[in-house]
Amino acid sequence: MGMAASQARLLCITARIHDVEQQAQAIQNAKIQLSTQSDQVYQEYLEALDATTLTIKDWQGNTMVASFSSIVGRNAVDCGANKYAIRNDRGELVVPDDIYELYTDYMDDGGVADPYAFAMYAIDPNNLPNYPDEGAENNVLEYLKNGEEASNSTVVALTNMQESMQSLLDENGFESYEDLLNTFQSTSSDELEYKSLKELKQKYDEINQSFRFQLYNSYGKNVFNEAAGYNQEDESEFNQDDFNYYVDMFKQIQAAGGQCVSIDDYNGTDGDASNNSEWLKNMVASGKFAISMVNKDTKSGEVSFKSTAPNSDTYLGEENVSSIDKTALAKAEAKYEKDMKIIDQKDKKHDMDLSKLETERTALTTEYDSVKKVINDNIERSFGIFS
Repeated sequence: MGMAASQARLLCITARIHDVEQQAQAIQNAKIQLSTQSDQVYQEYLEALDATTLTIKDWQGNTMVASFSSIVGRNAVDCGANKYAIRNDRGELVVPDDIYELYTDYMDDGGVADPYAFAMYAIDPNNLPNYPDEGAENNVLEYLKNGEEASNSTVVALTNMQESMQSLLDENGFESYEDLLNTFQSTSSDELEYKSLKELKQKYDEINQSFRFQLYNSYGKNVFNEAAGYNQEDESEFNQDDFNYYVDMFKQIQAAGGQCVSIDDYNGTDGDASNNSEWLKNMVASGKFAISMVNKDTKSGEVSFKSTAPNSDTYLGEENVSSIDKTALAKAEAKYEKDMKIIDQKDKKHDMDLSKLETERTALTTEYDSVKKVINDNIERSFGIFS
């Protein structure tokens, strides 16, 4: 019975040694995995340091992370004379949601393709639904010509432009622009007269564009008050900067073929699209968005688009996030340190477990040798009498 018990004990010790060795091997594999995780965490840290983002500079040279709202709209970064627009891959102008709603309401209310009419509507959609009012423009100029600003250079220039337009009509036998327009539209393009009428209309339109731009840019409040039935000198809610902004946005929409879409249409899993820099960078990089420089004629105020790109623009660019965003750098460092601390704690626990298993294995091996010796001694004593 003693030999049988020793043999059973030897088998149990052998099984436990194998079990301990298997556990130790599993822990060694886990330590190798931790080493791999450590490499991954370090690689993620390097990628965070090397990550680039779309940036924009103001006219003073200060660099900041760019987003839709910092490039386009009322709160865009002041880049001096440089203004920007964003269009999608369908050519639609991407605009702030308030502009999209105003433009949609204006067109639904029967608005015409007139930037100043749109701006008037944007300021007061209730009082001026049927604007533009050419009579209001003429009344304001007469008011200025007969007042203290008669010698003002802008008033003089406006007067000269108005006289030039009237001279074009008088010299060609037209009583009004409507008369010219009706004659032009009723003339076949095959007729010789068509070309001269077209040139005359273009000259008139060019002068008129400059006339209206200068008038509204300098005396928009006067025209607004006149059209709304107020005294031209009355205080009103009219704000010239807001008015100019609405005019420019409408002209940009028209330059994009009259098609626009709200930036809010792109809100989704990434959150607020208007303030998401990473999302905008990806949209531009993938070709789904294109950034254009807005050119504005200083005489007529007409706008056009010129293609630009972050790698070739004075104010737009791509820079390492960590170089301009200290918060992003701090977050990357904090994440790296946290992840490495977790990995280090797991590694230390694995070392402790390995140490325990090694101690147990040593004890088991010692006991294994002892039991084996007992078995051998029993065999010698039991079967020695036969030798």
